[in-house]
Amino acid sequence: MTNDYEQLLAVTNLSKSYPGVKALKEINFNLKKGEIRALVGENGAGKTTFVKILGGVVKPDDGIIFFNGKNVRINNPGIASDLGIAIVHQERSLFPNLSIATNLFFSEIDSDNSVFIFDRKLNEKAKKILIEFGLGDISPSLIVRRLEPGQQQLVEIARAAVKNAKLIILDEPTSSLSRRETNLLFSIIKNLKKNGVSIIFVSHRLDEVFELCDSITVFRDGSLIDTANSKSLTNTALIEMILGREEKEMYHSSSSTKKGKEVLKIIHLKIEPKIIDVSFSLHAGEILGIAGLLGSGKTEIVRSIFGLSKMDSGEILINGSTEKIQNPRQAIKLGLGYIPEDRHKDGLILEKSIKDNIILGNLKSYSNAIGWMDLKKENSATEKHRKQLNINTPSIFRYVKFLSGGNQQKVVLSKWLETKPRVFILDDPTRGIDIGAKAEFYKIISKLAEQGVGIIFISSEIQEIISICHRVVVIRNGKINSEFSGIDINAAKLLMSMTGD
Repeated sequence: MTNDYEQLLAVTNLSKSYPGVKALKEINFNLKKGEIRALVGENGAGKTTFVKILGGVVKPDDGIIFFNGKNVRINNPGIASDLGIAIVHQERSLFPNLSIATNLFFSEIDSDNSVFIFDRKLNEKAKKILIEFGLGDISPSLIVRRLEPGQQQLVEIARAAVKNAKLIILDEPTSSLSRRETNLLFSIIKNLKKNGVSIIFVSHRLDEVFELCDSITVFRDGSLIDTANSKSLTNTALIEMILGREEKEMYHSSSSTKKGKEVLKIIHLKIEPKIIDVSFSLHAGEILGIAGLLGSGKTEIVRSIFGLSKMDSGEILINGSTEKIQNPRQAIKLGLGYIPEDRHKDGLILEKSIKDNIILGNLKSYSNAIGWMDLKKENSATEKHRKQLNINTPSIFRYVKFLSGGNQQKVVLSKWLETKPRVFILDDPTRGIDIGAKAEFYKIISKLAEQGVGIIFISSEIQEIISICHRVVVIRNGKINSEFSGIDINAAKLLMSMTGD
């Protein structure tokens, strides 16, 4: 082994199998002190299993791990923490009903002395950390659940840093962050690097990978494909490494799509405090993008259309008729479908099977005259969706919580396809899923439009908006700032309209 003095982590022939699945195949992975390494690959490529092994959550079948010069067995998360390995997961692990200070220094608190939780010194220590992490205007005694999602993410990362971690693993850390918060996070990561802390950065956002990381490791089908200096790779070359084939056209929208009749019209929508006055229409066969900065009110608009939140004023017309949609049940009856921004919270029942989730939106179709459920019909419909959408699972009875992000999103999509919507609202549907799964989603979305479904498409990625949508409205300062179609949909114009620069 070369450069032992610089080496923090050395993994040799690491393997892990589950029934019928070879999750990791003889992985050899090395990481230097102070190195920022991106870990990329499609969902199901093995990234999560690898990270869980390093965190002591999963035990490998075979392989050797050297950490900080010592041969180690990471049999549980406590050992990982003692070694100096901290993992910040995409899903929050903070204590929402405890203060920021308590969350930051929970491991230091004596469980037999609850008064210590409110100790002034603890708050003073926490305040210094918050200032360092760009949260100096927030009180350390504030309860965590009152923080914005991006602020919670920064607190979570700060908690890992205060434990004097030698290796911090960040799993999709920017998925809930604004660009300002992302820039702040990157600055923090670079400071950690200067202090000799190593970072493994797991992300599907390749632009951020190139911006931040020193090197990139690609996993595919349980194997480590290659590790390269980020400066030696192009975006196209990296995508081809991830997919295992030449990059083909991922986007399948057509600017020549024939628009049908108007299926949805929104007139003078007002939702305080974010939306002042918004009006737009949607036609059959059209993919309408709604763009805007984080917090512009995009999600509030579509939630009110689907009956999930109330509007202060405004009018909704569906197929020319004014409708008052009070709840999702009414929306579904009117032919609306909705994939929410947070699939875990609002789109799935994680403790239920794939089958149960898919049939949930259309239960009446599977019951007979006396109310009994037709199990054969349920199973047949679920199997149809499993094959059509290529849901990677050994069984339709598998709990959704065990699926990768991309496969979970396919289950959400299947549920709404069962209702045969005429208007389909998609709120950031590809967030947190891999390139291969995205390509499949684009094909499905375009096919639905070709079949005459009107689609509202929201995305945090401008390239998706540009490549998928036939028309785009930009929300800024509570109103529609601009509308673009055809060749006028480009990054420069969208960004200028969104930011006002």
